Amino acid sequence: MGDVVFEASPPQSQQPNLPNLKMELGIPSHPLNNEESRSSMLKEEAADNAENEIRDRGLMEHGCPHYRRRCRIRAPCCNEIFGCRHCHNEAKNSINIDQKLRHDIPRHQVKQVVCILCGTEQEVSTISEEEVWLTNMHNVHQFCVSCGVCMGKYFCEVCKLFDDDTSKKQYHCDGCGICRIGGRENFFHCYKCDVKLNVTI
Repeated sequence: MGDVVFEASPPQSQQPNLPNLKMELGIPSHPLNNEESRSSMLKEEAADNAENEIRDRGLMEHGCPHYRRRCRIRAPCCNEIFGCRHCHNEAKNSINIDQKLRHDIPRHQVKQVVCILCGTEQEVSTISEEEVWLTNMHNVHQFCVSCGVCMGKYFCEVCKLFDDDTSKKQYHCDGCGICRIGGRENFFHCYKCDVKLNVTI
């Protein structure tokens, strides 16, 4: 179920301010001869490269001590903005905070993110794990709706997790209900014991 998405093209409707580069470059919509076809392919490739440059701006340059990413989260519990759920929990569970006010963020309830590059606050995908599969709504909010930047190469609609550092081999475990690291191919979830186990066992 809660599949994750690695850097795919965002739906065009999610990029209202991103220029339609193919139209700007004059890529025709009618059938072409061989010479026109080659020229059109080169223009299309240039448009794709330009879109990739927009999406990859600031890659691995931003984030917090826990994640490299290009967004911050608004905590639904206290309505404050933090680098990530760990940043929130460290701040809100500090010994400097009144014990009655200490709390952890309900990570699956995060509904708003703020793009680090342009500052636009926007909704993150609020669909359930089952709806992700039923509606096939991948990449819903992996990309900023204002500047078009990819806010995280790894994005999980269920956990609302964004991370540019994909070397961790993140994946969502349906059995655990959270994202894990180490690569899906290296682990399996034992539903009898309700634990994650290495496939080499």
